[in-house]
Amino acid sequence: MAVYDKDKSFSFGWTVGGAVIMGLILLFSHFILLGSGVENLWIYVGVWSGGFAAGGFVIGWQSEGQTIIEAGIAAILVLGAAVGFGELAALSVVKPVAAAVVIGPPFAFSVLGAFIGEKVQGDVIETDDG
Repeated sequence: MAVYDKDKSFSFGWTVGGAVIMGLILLFSHFILLGSGVENLWIYVGVWSGGFAAGGFVIGWQSEGQTIIEAGIAAILVLGAAVGFGELAALSVVKPVAAAVVIGPPFAFSVLGAFIGEKVQGDVIETDDG
């Protein structure tokens, strides 16, 4: 059984893949919350934060590279798209402080999820060279 250190290089593929994961979670959770009639913004922020934490965890767990940076950039891409395309666009123009409060927690939770995923993955990789 061979043991080697992880490759710590940046992975653009995991950044894009993580953005897709987080974007799908954001999109589906938003439709479910809208369909169920939820109007409380803090419930949206909580659900989005949980989804972004899950997406960040997947990146941290599966990617060998700079997982925290990859998850952070993925979250920025998705949140930027949400601001550009969604209801957050009006919020960011009318109330920039409120937009920062809505965007901040999902970003922070994506980085936290990546940190936890990286800790679960460990520092070395074992392979069976049998």
